Amino acid sequence: MNKPDLPQRRPKPLTISHYAMAVLSVAVAIFAVELITRLLHAEPIASLMLCAVIFAAWFGGIGPALLAIALALLAFHYYLVPPTNSFTWKHNLSVVGISEVPRLILFSITALIVAFVISAQRKATETLRRSGDDLQAALKDQKRIEARLLQSEMYLTEAQKLSGTGSFGWNVSSGEIIWSEETFRIFQCDQTTKPTLEVIFQRVHPEDRAAVQKTLRQAASDGKDFDHEYRLLMPDGSMKYVHVVAHAVRHASGSIEFVGAVTDVTVAKETERKLRRSEAYLAEAQRLSHTGSWAWDVRLQTFVYRSPEVYHLFGFDPEKDRLSPQSFQDRILPEDRDLVIEMARQAVREKTDFEVDFRIDLPDGLTRYVHSVGHPLVGDDGEVLELVGTHIDVTEQHLAKEALQKAFDEIKKSEDRLRLVIDTIPTLVWRAGPDGIPDFLNQPSLDYTGISLDDAAVGWPRSFHPDDKKMMLQKWQRIRESGMPGELEARLRRQDGEYRWFLFRAEPLRDEAGNIVKWYGSSTDIEDRKLTEEALRESEQRFRDYAETASDWLWETGPDHRVTRVSEHFGSVGVRPSSRIDMARWDFATDAESEPEKWRLHRAMLDAHQPFRDFVYRIASGSGAPVYIQTSGKPFYDANGNFLGYRGTGTDITATIRADHAEEALREAQAALAHVTRVTTLGELTASIAHEVNQPLAAVVANAEACLRWLDRETPDLAAARRSAEWAINDGNRASEVIRRVRALANKTDIDKVPLDVNNVVRDVIALTQRELSSHGVSLRTELAAILPMILGDRVQLQQVIINLVMNGIEAMQPVTERQRELTIRSRQDETGQVLVSVTDCGVGISAENANRLFNAFFTTKSGGLGMGLSICRSIVEAHGGRLSASGNDGPGATFQFVLPVHQEAAS
Repeated sequence: MNKPDLPQRRPKPLTISHYAMAVLSVAVAIFAVELITRLLHAEPIASLMLCAVIFAAWFGGIGPALLAIALALLAFHYYLVPPTNSFTWKHNLSVVGISEVPRLILFSITALIVAFVISAQRKATETLRRSGDDLQAALKDQKRIEARLLQSEMYLTEAQKLSGTGSFGWNVSSGEIIWSEETFRIFQCDQTTKPTLEVIFQRVHPEDRAAVQKTLRQAASDGKDFDHEYRLLMPDGSMKYVHVVAHAVRHASGSIEFVGAVTDVTVAKETERKLRRSEAYLAEAQRLSHTGSWAWDVRLQTFVYRSPEVYHLFGFDPEKDRLSPQSFQDRILPEDRDLVIEMARQAVREKTDFEVDFRIDLPDGLTRYVHSVGHPLVGDDGEVLELVGTHIDVTEQHLAKEALQKAFDEIKKSEDRLRLVIDTIPTLVWRAGPDGIPDFLNQPSLDYTGISLDDAAVGWPRSFHPDDKKMMLQKWQRIRESGMPGELEARLRRQDGEYRWFLFRAEPLRDEAGNIVKWYGSSTDIEDRKLTEEALRESEQRFRDYAETASDWLWETGPDHRVTRVSEHFGSVGVRPSSRIDMARWDFATDAESEPEKWRLHRAMLDAHQPFRDFVYRIASGSGAPVYIQTSGKPFYDANGNFLGYRGTGTDITATIRADHAEEALREAQAALAHVTRVTTLGELTASIAHEVNQPLAAVVANAEACLRWLDRETPDLAAARRSAEWAINDGNRASEVIRRVRALANKTDIDKVPLDVNNVVRDVIALTQRELSSHGVSLRTELAAILPMILGDRVQLQQVIINLVMNGIEAMQPVTERQRELTIRSRQDETGQVLVSVTDCGVGISAENANRLFNAFFTTKSGGLGMGLSICRSIVEAHGGRLSASGNDGPGATFQFVLPVHQEAAS
């Protein structure tokens, strides 16, 4: 680090004021001498003059001091001229006693010595003061530089977080690797983890690991920079893309150190993939729609981009032809070419969009019609930089438009013949202007309505039924606003006053510009069809009501909700159907008083004429036994919308209700028994749980004491104290997690199935049983699959199953003394894709006579066992849709395993 630039101070030059001060000091001394001599009759001239010299030397330096000495000698000489001891006016200044000469010489020498001493002292004092100022300035600069360095480090850390870039250092000879905080975050490693090549290789995706190892070996061997990308496989199964760049630094000792950066480019990779996919979609869309895109550089006067479809549009091959802009212009017909060029130039001049249609002459003799749209891109200087746009092949549209125009011409030529046909067909035909007002009715229309052609504009709307007129006018306006063909239904009055239903259809007629010039329509009598549809609709509605609510019996109520009809099947519950006629449902229900809120809501729904489903109530059978009925119904109306009552069905669900009650009681008993088993297991794991809690608590105390020691130092080490405090927090969280797991096992809660990673459940069990394994001399080996699909299950119940299997394995190995006691827990996917967990011990194994009875309730091979553990485990696994099984090993011991289905949402 460079030393701070300290300000260089130079001695201030002597000014006239310093010499004036010397003169003034001597004058003051003369005045004081004169005053003291007259008042006190003393001779203080020597001392006062020396004071004047000292004053001039201290404040002015050696120059003013010498002037003060000269003036003091003159004053001293004048003072000794007769009459002596006075500064009164004297005529003969050269008369001085010989005895006074030594005094003058002594005064001169003394004054010179004093002047030099005082000047030197003044200079030393000034130098010392300047040194102190320079030291203070240097300290301030040092603090400012340290603050800037700290701020720069903070900016660098924040920049790395924002850019997803971490830094690292790698000393090849010592193998030491240093990571920044962001590098730890990218690799998802705890900052207490020591970075090594092994840690890096473990994180690298297996498919990229060999390439990364080769790159690092090559870089370490050659001592050259390296730059590569690879993937990281995170503990949660996700994948990251990273880009690593490193620079080799060779030290004087010959050792090589790499300094570099690692950047998380996952988002960029994903964006690149999406961009390539979007470009492919765009190219395919352009090919299907015959649309090409282009970009024209105004300054270079050339195309900077042409999509492949532009080449195809102009009849060129994008793979073979690399053509100049003139080649494309030559394909445009001469009569259209100048217009295209002028439109582009005008867009550049006026900085506006442009649209132009032109034709292309292809080598095979065909003519292609193209619609081009362009947009100018304006730079910061206000000038157009590029024109970007599209070419659209509109040949088919143009040919269709020409064919349609010819058809319209033919229609116009045959208008008289068409009128004759229209007047003779047995259908009402009409025509209206763009505003919707009719200006033509064929003869059948005039005969039916009884109006004249002159009155068509006014008489035609009046012929509609008053109830339909508003609706008809609104629909007719919407059809005209849409500009599309449409239809509506309304009643039209016949000349004898009778109204009949008609279907009105309308088609627009457009001119060459696409504007609607006429509306043509027809009116078809659908009265008979309407009557048939109404009868059919009522019949369909009745049978639909029955079909939608079909069950044991059918019923119907009137507007007052009293039963009007009920099928004979109602007698199956022991009640005569006829006995319920003219009664409301709540009149014969036996739970109307015990459940008033349920019936209040039901009656409110009926009064609101809303359909209801699966309403359950209780009645008494002929023998007085309770009968549970589930009923559904929906309101029905007449043609005018008047409410007529309800139709619906009823079902006897007494057996279902009783089964549900029995099943609920059984479920509660099983849950209580499972809870007792869990609490019993916790009693057996008391020592293990106490150890698991004491271990992090002891670590908390140790870290807290270390934190206090760091803080009690003469200069507190805040970073180390903070690190100790963080470790104490982590250990406290570990103890809290153990207690949480114990409480979860001890709590008596309902089943709560959620998506789970079965490996996490296994790890929780290992944490709870670790002490039990150690106390029994059992070594634990885990073979957990790195990636497993999620399952849907209750964490506490699955922990109970695995704990039971682990404890059984420990107890099965207690008699074993001649070999090592080893328990193995494995997880994987089986051949059917389900998740499999197995617990294997090397104990006494399973005898043939007990193999078929292991999972029976109250069967046990332990002297103090209840025989319920494995039975409950099987019930839990089967409740999760899986199965639990046991088998003997080829060698000593047995294996218990269960399989669980994969969670379908996670699998999809």
